[in-house]
Amino acid sequence: MTLSKLQRTTTIGILAACSIILYYFKFPVPFFPPFLTMDISDIPALIGAITLGPVAGVAIQFLKNIIDYITHGSYAGLPVGQMANFCSGALIVGLIGMFYHYQKKLNLWSFAITIIVFLSTMYLLNYYFILPSIMELIGVTKEQYVGQFTQFNPLATDFRTAVLYVIIPFNLLKIGMIYGMGLPFSFRLDKILNSKRKRVHV
Repeated sequence: MTLSKLQRTTTIGILAACSIILYYFKFPVPFFPPFLTMDISDIPALIGAITLGPVAGVAIQFLKNIIDYITHGSYAGLPVGQMANFCSGALIVGLIGMFYHYQKKLNLWSFAITIIVFLSTMYLLNYYFILPSIMELIGVTKEQYVGQFTQFNPLATDFRTAVLYVIIPFNLLKIGMIYGMGLPFSFRLDKILNSKRKRVHV
């Protein structure tokens, strides 16, 4: 049972709607600054990436953040937060979806490469673009911003260590949670869809 273009578009739309709803249920994480909140809105995109392909997963992340900006705006004025969430989510679902559809399975190397690329990219994005842009838009200095990180991790003594010892562990926790919760369900759903496709072609 191969999905038609209309069915794929409809499925992506439904998963994007689920992702948007879940995006509203953010929760703080112990031992991290309160402005770093966690949510499980990446799970519908992960389901899309596993069952429909990595492009579908990235498209769901894009729709989620576009609609969130249109409906809620951004505390920083420009959609820096949405851009950061899109980059993070697109890497989480796009990379693992690419490995799954290329290999038809996931192994230890798939996860290792995905996590390393994800954390490295998010470090560079946060250090050179995301956090500097937020600081400029809301009018705070690096020292003021770093001070909020130091309260929760004394190793965060400057901007570099704030990103390294706070943002990176937070992102590692995020990708671990999304994969731990989303992948078992995604695999189960993909097997169901594949079995239906095989029955149709027999």
